Amino acid sequence: MLVGSRIADPSQNRKTGDMLQVSVMRQDLAPIDAWRIGADGAVCPDACGHRSKARGGRGTCYVNKARLTAAWAAAVRELTRGRVGFPPFLFARARVRMGMEGDPAAVPLEVIAPVLTAAGAWSMYTAAWRTLPDAWKRYAMASCDTPEDAVEAMAKGWRPFASSTSPDMDTAYEAAGLTLCNAERPTPQTCSACLRCNGAGKNPGRPGAYLPIHGAIGQTYRKKTDLLAPVAGLLAPSP
Repeated sequence: MLVGSRIADPSQNRKTGDMLQVSVMRQDLAPIDAWRIGADGAVCPDACGHRSKARGGRGTCYVNKARLTAAWAAAVRELTRGRVGFPPFLFARARVRMGMEGDPAAVPLEVIAPVLTAAGAWSMYTAAWRTLPDAWKRYAMASCDTPEDAVEAMAKGWRPFASSTSPDMDTAYEAAGLTLCNAERPTPQTCSACLRCNGAGKNPGRPGAYLPIHGAIGQTYRKKTDLLAPVAGLLAPSP
């Protein structure tokens, strides 16, 4: 199910700023329970390296699954009451973060696109970019884990957004043409003010971005990787 939160009240997320937060969740399991038993595959593709360890991933997802329990329970209550769906104009002139939890690719594009079109301002990322139809490129960033992934995504017409696990990898992303996420600059900018992660539909030649992996688990992973595994050479983007 696609669940919107922070519709009436401003979001308290300091990185994103005030954006309508939209999650993709299972109907039958709270996100934390699905994560623990490896049932997160319903909302997170196998292509995501940050998926749960129970599914063979690194377990480095930045989302605090436990904090989503209340929102999930509230959505299930509405679902059992038959309150499903929304008019797209409800989100007119909103700033939408599509995928606070889960990968939007778990939802048909014909459900997501009217929301984003009505809003006109959004951020969206998908790890399933290798297998999605081209129509998704207009709206979503290709979520990448390595510089090689980013080069491949650009060659396929996607704008990449990449996680970095070391300073060496930061350098490799820069060499590939990506730039540091504005949230990480000396004068940080919130996602709601930046809005660069809105796919390739507008000015498709804009560079992609990279971000040092964040979240409590991710930051620990970056520190270990920095010590143990420097990045190998980078393939140059095709002209």
